[in-house]
Amino acid sequence: MGVIINNLSKTKKLGEILVDAGLLNPTQLETALAEGKKCNLRLGSALTALGILSEDNILDALSSQIGLKKINLSKIIIDPAVGKLIPEGLSRQFKMVGISLADGILTVALSDPLNVFAADTLKRYINYNIDIVLAKEHDISKAIDFVWTAKDISKAAAYQNVVPTDNKNFPGLASARTGAAAFSPSVSAAVKEVLQSEDVNIIKLVNDIIYSASKNRASDIHIEPLSDEMIVRERIDGELMEARRIPFKFLNPVIARIKIMANMDIAEKRNPQDSRFDINVGEKNLDVRVSVIPTINGEKAVFRLLDKTFKVNKVSELSIDKSDKDKILKIIYNKYGLFLITGPTGSGKTTTAYSMIAELNSINKNIITVEDPVEYKIRYINQIEANQKGGMRFPDALRAVLRQDPDIILVGEIRDEETARIAIQGALTGHFVISTLHTQDSSSSISRLVDMGIEPFLISSSIAGIIGQRLVKRLCSSCKQPYVPEPELLKELGLPAGVNFKFYKETGCDLCRETGFHGRISIQEILTPSRNVQKLIIEKADAAHIRNAAIKDGFVPLRMAGLKKVIEGVTTLEEVLQATQDI
Repeated sequence: MGVIINNLSKTKKLGEILVDAGLLNPTQLETALAEGKKCNLRLGSALTALGILSEDNILDALSSQIGLKKINLSKIIIDPAVGKLIPEGLSRQFKMVGISLADGILTVALSDPLNVFAADTLKRYINYNIDIVLAKEHDISKAIDFVWTAKDISKAAAYQNVVPTDNKNFPGLASARTGAAAFSPSVSAAVKEVLQSEDVNIIKLVNDIIYSASKNRASDIHIEPLSDEMIVRERIDGELMEARRIPFKFLNPVIARIKIMANMDIAEKRNPQDSRFDINVGEKNLDVRVSVIPTINGEKAVFRLLDKTFKVNKVSELSIDKSDKDKILKIIYNKYGLFLITGPTGSGKTTTAYSMIAELNSINKNIITVEDPVEYKIRYINQIEANQKGGMRFPDALRAVLRQDPDIILVGEIRDEETARIAIQGALTGHFVISTLHTQDSSSSISRLVDMGIEPFLISSSIAGIIGQRLVKRLCSSCKQPYVPEPELLKELGLPAGVNFKFYKETGCDLCRETGFHGRISIQEILTPSRNVQKLIIEKADAAHIRNAAIKDGFVPLRMAGLKKVIEGVTTLEEVLQATQDI
């Protein structure tokens, strides 16, 4: 047996340890002991119930006094086969769980290492040397629940070469010790048959799904049940692509594992749940937002992957046209006004907003954001997460922010009249306000604000600028092929005749995974209201009239901005036409 186990019974009692550590005085100890006796609680539970000490305080003292390592069990991936080395009844009785097995040593997480009965039980039932670590009781209970509801996989090695997972490059997901259990759509029928007939390591399966998506630059993962199998799709460059198919019998264990990772209720299967968790994937630190909903075939899970190590570029560092960059910089260095970024969902509005506040960020400015949720953390910027369920709505948070002496305010999204009115009032009273709005283009944003109930004269006075934008796929530089467009097409697009334009189209290669594209770029139109436009706003002119007046003043519409990127060979004509078809 391990040396640590033999020493546990010789350790001081918990009360003595806490008193010696200066965390507890004798009076508090007596009070807690009396409460524990009255309510049939162990001393640690009594102390936390009375609010005298937290569980972290107790574990830190134990770690210091008896030399046991304290761990955050919620961040550790446990192989169910290892967890089941300790019988379920004993695990639950003594709040202990096996978390790893290596070189003949079983590492066991305990919440109460001074319980001599737990030590004796381990000696009696486990034929390995034991290494004890400390963890919170709640985390141990959740780990036990997962171990005994997940599939016990012991035969994954039979197909571990299907999609190899290199744990050295994947430290955040590297605790499980059996083979990978994922496979791609190209896997042979024989391998699929093996997978369907064998047990599968659910932990490594979920790990590999996350690893694959991160490696492929996916922004979202969809794990969805069909009637007879489970399909995993990844959203790459804005488009959902099939990643793998998995036998249906593994749906419930996979969803259970996801719920454990996201601290969800694994027993709740009738109602939607939303949560999040952090995980390291190689050098990336991912913030994973999770949504689980019930469908007629079973529960579906969607992951949104946000790289917390992602560096937010300043406007001056963006790869956009210099003329557009100069216009944006001129607007954002205004002392006051409202700058709107518009476009449909998934058009990069938030990224553009972040680039603006990154550009403006300095120690002598008070920059405050109100977001739902906060996607990226930026040093020196005060970021507030609006919480509708918790009672702090966008308008409530924005009113509070205006009392915080702000210089610059970022409002994640204008969703209603109340938020719009407060943002405009802030812009008119000496603050620079940046926000996003769901409209198709820049000129229709004016109509949207009017429809919300905002007086036109307030809109005209407060708007400093409006960006309308879309994201289009970038052509793969390794395989794109040139072609000369037909003259009729050039005429239809409004391009000058007699010029030898060269367009490019996608082909497909290994680098771009045969898609012909790699990454995305933004195309933008930037409306800075001239006197003519301001007059039309006051007169409640429609979006078309405002747009035409702006074009006369030098405004470049979104489609023309996109065509410029086509001529430069950055994207395809089809991409631009599709992205701007509703304008």
